[in-house]
Amino acid sequence: MKKPLFTFLALVMSLALTACNNNNNDTNGISQKEPSGDTSQQEMSEFSRELVKFPENYDKGVNYTTVNRGNVREELYTSQEAIEAVQNGQPIPDDTVITLEIYRNEKLDEIFVMEKRAGWADQNPPEMRNGDWLYQEFNGDKSVDYEEDTGRCFSCHANQERDDFVNTLDEMKKYDLEDFTGSKDSSTELQNAGIPTNHWKVKAVDDNLEDSRDILHGNRLMEDEEKAGIIQKVLLMIHFNQ
Repeated sequence: MKKPLFTFLALVMSLALTACNNNNNDTNGISQKEPSGDTSQQEMSEFSRELVKFPENYDKGVNYTTVNRGNVREELYTSQEAIEAVQNGQPIPDDTVITLEIYRNEKLDEIFVMEKRAGWADQNPPEMRNGDWLYQEFNGDKSVDYEEDTGRCFSCHANQERDDFVNTLDEMKKYDLEDFTGSKDSSTELQNAGIPTNHWKVKAVDDNLEDSRDILHGNRLMEDEEKAGIIQKVLLMIHFNQ
């Protein structure tokens, strides 16, 4: 009787150990899959930041606002098309790039870039999506700053969803594009100054006289400077009375 009982107990213990080992293997499998998922998100995020390239000639765009914070000065640039869209109550267009220069003690230290392209929202996991905007941080020498965590960029702009995730949308709305186009500085007088007037004749016709007579100081013909001056005044009067 003892031998069959011992054999039965040995069989039960063997089955119990086998079940235990299987459970451990399943747990290890789950724990190994979870980091794999996290790594995938990290790789996805790193891939998305590589999509944002350094915007050459960004400083030829609209420098629409300057922010000063102690020894830090920030200069923001974007395109004229983006400014016009915002001021017309339209969404910021795809392909818009906003560039932020960060100066410390008047030395260019960092260049932050955010870029919007259709479909870019899918390049990041759901917890790191600000519409179709992606971000990149560059050093002052235009090289990518891989030590900077672009996750902070998503967090910083996430609370501006109402303004298309742009912190300086109000500044875009207020910016006077005439300052950029230069139309305020260009006067009609300067535009007309280049018109050749040497061949023009300025005469007054009197209905009581058979012929025209030269004006200014009797019958003396006007000098070119005098003639040009009168023409300029006439052109200005026409322009401002349109």
